[in-house]
Amino acid sequence: MKKLIGSRLFYKEVIAIIIPIMIQQGITTFVGLLDNIMVGRLNVDAIAGVSIANQIIFIVTIALVGGLAGPGIFIAQYYGAKDEEALKQAFRAKMILAVIITVVSMVVLFLFGETFVRAFAKNDDQSLGVYNETVIRYGLDYLRVITLGLPFLAGVQLYASTFREVAQTKVPMFAGVISVLVNLTFNWMLIFGLMGFPRLEVQGAAIATFIARIVEFSILIIIAYKYKLVFTQGIFHKFEIEKKRFKNLVKKSLPLLTNELLWSSSMTILLWAYSQRGTSVTAAYNISNTVANLFFIIFGALATGIAVMVGNELGANQIEKAKENAFKLLFFSVIVCLGFGAILAVIAPFVPYLYNVTQSVRDQATQFMWVISGLMWIFAFNAGCFFILRAGGLVLTTLFFDSFFAWIVILPIAVILSLYTTIPVIVIYLAAEATNIIKAFIGFHIVKKGKWAKNLTHN
Repeated sequence: MKKLIGSRLFYKEVIAIIIPIMIQQGITTFVGLLDNIMVGRLNVDAIAGVSIANQIIFIVTIALVGGLAGPGIFIAQYYGAKDEEALKQAFRAKMILAVIITVVSMVVLFLFGETFVRAFAKNDDQSLGVYNETVIRYGLDYLRVITLGLPFLAGVQLYASTFREVAQTKVPMFAGVISVLVNLTFNWMLIFGLMGFPRLEVQGAAIATFIARIVEFSILIIIAYKYKLVFTQGIFHKFEIEKKRFKNLVKKSLPLLTNELLWSSSMTILLWAYSQRGTSVTAAYNISNTVANLFFIIFGALATGIAVMVGNELGANQIEKAKENAFKLLFFSVIVCLGFGAILAVIAPFVPYLYNVTQSVRDQATQFMWVISGLMWIFAFNAGCFFILRAGGLVLTTLFFDSFFAWIVILPIAVILSLYTTIPVIVIYLAAEATNIIKAFIGFHIVKKGKWAKNLTHN
């Protein structure tokens, strides 16, 4: 047990890294919750439409996160090794990947956006081929505006992640805080038509998000270049990447991008499976996920802290220290998330009353949140294992651990039971999510073997 508990200095370092991330993500998620509640004051169809559009955009966001994570592994380690030229080349690779992912995503969404939204908009009567046209309209109103803002989303992901990889976590926190305040202000004015602005409802929420992302990207760019951070200096003066290094970056990036695409699409298919039970289930699922995201920032920040600390230590060739700290961080994540899971369980019955929905939707949302609260510590442990393996460059292993598990185990349970049985959706949800316990045993075994503890800067 003593090996799992760090010193006061250790936790001070952990907190210094994760607190700014938690503040940024916490405010972002809280404003997302307020955004969701504002849309939820309209009607249940508006909630469902925005939920569907956000789930589609979620795939793009995760693709960006995964695609940029490959070069990000090297940036964290090059920063630990103080190799500035190699770090700059890795950042150039991130820029190229960001552009490619953004262009492809925009083309696909402009061509097939309506098809994607329609697939989720099943009526509550579950009649074959009968779709809720109001939900589809709301979803498209939101999706079209958000798609136009994807270049700014990509820019935010590119710079914010790099700031964190070089241990500058306060900058994205500051940019995120300003961004969400802008988002909240314009949501209030554009959704309901206040202060002389037109009442745009769902489309107003999308425009507010678009404006907020422009503001956040602008702040990150200004600070990065004003303070001449290492990854900005001479980036365009000589835009080249050594052939061997580029191959190595691509080798690590493609499995991560594939993993994130497979994982995010699996989450989207899960929503599709549950949505076949009707619009009310889609709305309840959205409410529970939006509230749960406030709590997910805890293990999300801890997982990011793991990636930064372990990656920097591996880059500095402190292999044994990286191994020791990995287990301490995992233990810390589990303990923290047990506590926050209990808090979520207590507030779950009350939050749905903030929405203009039926009692049936409120009850389902509460049940979804209870399942999440009971499994939160498992989710935290699995996220920690994933980021430990990724920090050491075991990207193929993370592919099997993360997305393959979702596709082979979780998805079949959810899809088959949702479409071909009359089992209550909450029982199906519990059965699917509980399989993460199996995943936790697999993750512990892989991390314990220690093959992930590698210094990639020597390659």
